[in-house]
Amino acid sequence: MTSRAPEQPSDLIASWLGDLERAVSQRDAQSLADLFVADSYWRDMVAFTWDLCCAAGDETIAEQMLSESDRVGPTRWRIAESMSAPRRVVRGGRDVTEAFIEFDTSIGGGTGVVRLVQDDRDGRFRCWTLLTRLRTLTGHVSEPWPAGLGYEPSPEAWSWQAHRDLESSYIDREPEVLVVGGGHSGVFTAAYLENLGVDALVVDRHPRVGDNWRTRYDALALHNPTLMVEFPFLPFPRSFPEFLPKDKLANWFESYVDAMEINYWTSTDFRSAEYDASSQTWKVDVERDGVRRQLRPRHIVMATGGVGGAANIPRLEGIDSFRGEVFHTKDFHSALGYEGKNVLVVGTGSSGHDAAKYMTQMGAHVTMLQRNPTSIVSLESADMSYLQYMDGTPLYEGDMLSSAGFVRPLMIPNFQALTRRTNENDRELLDNLRRAGMEIDDGWEGTGWFWKFFERSGGYYLNTGCSEMIISGQVKMLQTRDVETFTPDGVRRHDGHELPFDTVVLATGYENLQGEVRRFFGNEVADELGPIGGFDEDGELRNVWRPTKQPGLWFMTSGFAGGRNHGELVALQIKANLLGIARRPARVESLTEVS
Repeated sequence: MTSRAPEQPSDLIASWLGDLERAVSQRDAQSLADLFVADSYWRDMVAFTWDLCCAAGDETIAEQMLSESDRVGPTRWRIAESMSAPRRVVRGGRDVTEAFIEFDTSIGGGTGVVRLVQDDRDGRFRCWTLLTRLRTLTGHVSEPWPAGLGYEPSPEAWSWQAHRDLESSYIDREPEVLVVGGGHSGVFTAAYLENLGVDALVVDRHPRVGDNWRTRYDALALHNPTLMVEFPFLPFPRSFPEFLPKDKLANWFESYVDAMEINYWTSTDFRSAEYDASSQTWKVDVERDGVRRQLRPRHIVMATGGVGGAANIPRLEGIDSFRGEVFHTKDFHSALGYEGKNVLVVGTGSSGHDAAKYMTQMGAHVTMLQRNPTSIVSLESADMSYLQYMDGTPLYEGDMLSSAGFVRPLMIPNFQALTRRTNENDRELLDNLRRAGMEIDDGWEGTGWFWKFFERSGGYYLNTGCSEMIISGQVKMLQTRDVETFTPDGVRRHDGHELPFDTVVLATGYENLQGEVRRFFGNEVADELGPIGGFDEDGELRNVWRPTKQPGLWFMTSGFAGGRNHGELVALQIKANLLGIARRPARVESLTEVS
């Protein structure tokens, strides 16, 4: 008897999608649940729930999908023709048939990723993980090469430049959205909003676009490969180096804002904001070039940094008596002038290592004071964390695969396995660092540096050369448990020995964004929202990329890939809200409805 050839990936996926559509349209909970394995996960990104959330288990998924389907009206589930074809791959240690998919809803188009596995119970292929994501809103897709000049000549603005100057002045209107912070997350979100026809204004305190990178210390370069950090709509030239120097990146920011016609106010301080529930607008006070102005946007997007813009200054015993120079890495711009000086860098995260390396290169005698164990990985090992970007996968698909894998119960074992692999790959490096006095850990439950990135954006270092300086003794190590107190001339150890220092650099990170909420929006809003970022009980990041309990207030965080991936999602949610077709998600539905 001739055995039947295994079904092709595209046939398996097409058949499963057909069964899914039938079960949903017929509201057949049993048949729908039977399409998923028992340990399945469905992560939705706004397409069904107007939230970022995850359902686990076949029956729970079926129940939640059917509860949302009457409103969403999902139809035409299909394989995404414009993306890579279905394929057999290994994900999380399991053999899966994976495909990018598309579907239609009552308000727009959705996209996603489905992964089928062969069920041990009966050999049928069922879904292990499903990602659904809102991608477009009906009637709001930009056409390529729109007709005309891109503006209409008028008595107030005959030239394109005059038109842009007038448009960005906001003397004749209010912005629909105010984006606070002109870094990558703010600029990306503004670009997506403008692409959807939303009038957005970015405000930033620096005097020039890109200064949030340009003004950092001279030798800074990105630790992530350039191919991962491309901007939306405008890819980098292929001549760009593997790791972008901060000045080159800053100049690209400036060119990008100009090319994308993003309305951007430099030298502008965001002072305070108060929500007016009756008009569903904000009363925002800003100061631009010393002149106060009030704005009335419908929405505010806080994009002031991955963790917050306010420096975290720890209490260090005796530091007030120290007569030398003390500053935070936020204010560190150049190592010139420190040749021959004794410098103590407090903190062993990325900023601490970078400052120590740069100052050592400029001739300073540097000691690092370690407060907590640090996760260390080589750049080669770090690349293992984002293989979906390193194997030639198109950028948008890489972002989709990242979103599909952002499921807490799956992330934990995946990150643990990744940490074991990176530790093995970096064994010699880590052993040598420990011998040099560096304390190294594997993070929470062995999840390593990548979990730390999402949980608190600190506590790790991707080695760009400082580790070798520590191993060779060029950079010395000191543990806080060995230090009794700071003195006027340095620090005194518990054994009575004093170490002289001329300068103390605080590489001690930044406050949680909740602190900025308290300063700008008041205690009531800050207490209602709670911490910004870090995992909530459902495995999503708290208050980030999704509606918050405060209507009209959004938060962006994460690195370049996260900003690119989720800036689009935030823009879609805001556009839908302005159109009156969004709803408050179940997580916050008890609060005042925003139309």
